[in-house]
Amino acid sequence: MELIGRPMRGRFLVRQGGNGWMVYDSELKGPAQIEKDGAFAEKLTKEQAEILAERLTARKTGS
Repeated sequence: MELIGRPMRGRFLVRQGGNGWMVYDSELKGPAQIEKDGAFAEKLTKEQAEILAERLTARKTGS
């Protein structure tokens, strides 16, 4: 099957926030929550945000 148009983006994106970097959750339309009722993935270094985004993606896909 061939997909036409924009390539699919992942759910978790690394973005620059107002104060540092954040992992944006495109499903929730805001900062990703690291664990249920836990802290949000914001005010991070770019490296921390990239590592966390990879971990969250792996956790959601079951890898």
